[in-house]
Amino acid sequence: MMDALTVAEKLCGPPTDADGAHATLPRESGLYAWWAPPGSLSDVSGPAHPSLDGLELLYVGLAQDLRTRVGRNHLRGPTGSSTLRRALVALLMSSEGYRTRWTTDRVVPVDADEERLSDWMRAHLRLTWAVHPDPPAVEASVIAELTPPLNQRDNTAHPLYGTIRAARAAYRASAGPRPQRTGWSSPRHDPVPGSRG
Repeated sequence: MMDALTVAEKLCGPPTDADGAHATLPRESGLYAWWAPPGSLSDVSGPAHPSLDGLELLYVGLAQDLRTRVGRNHLRGPTGSSTLRRALVALLMSSEGYRTRWTTDRVVPVDADEERLSDWMRAHLRLTWAVHPDPPAVEASVIAELTPPLNQRDNTAHPLYGTIRAARAAYRASAGPRPQRTGWSSPRHDPVPGSRG
């Protein structure tokens, strides 16, 4: 099985644009890394790509199915199911003017801004990946090796941890207080005699 250092080296290989990645990503488990040109996110910089000028690492994630995770969750949303999208929208809210709303349990961009975020990602981000049979076994070590700024878990020592955390807190607060559930609950009915209530 591939060790964390080998996975990290593979994630530092030549990146693919988002649309090209979705077409070629395998339906296998593994880890992936998102890269962007410097300055794509104000006040956030990541490690430079080791062999390509003009790219820096933003985020490392894992997936049981790389194609599904990247294509469905990250590139198309919804933001509620993607840590990467939540971090990006938090950091881009002021510059892109994203508006937010509550779902039943999370703050997400309004539908039009979900689309705009997907467009921003396609325009700015590049992707690398490494197939691995047990991604959780190496994820923390890969994050420690590569130090991507947008990762929060397993990355609390990163110098930008507080900046990212504060941006995400402001994003969660941007939709206002969580609406109170108006308690729809179906009335309780006693079973009809002779039925399996």
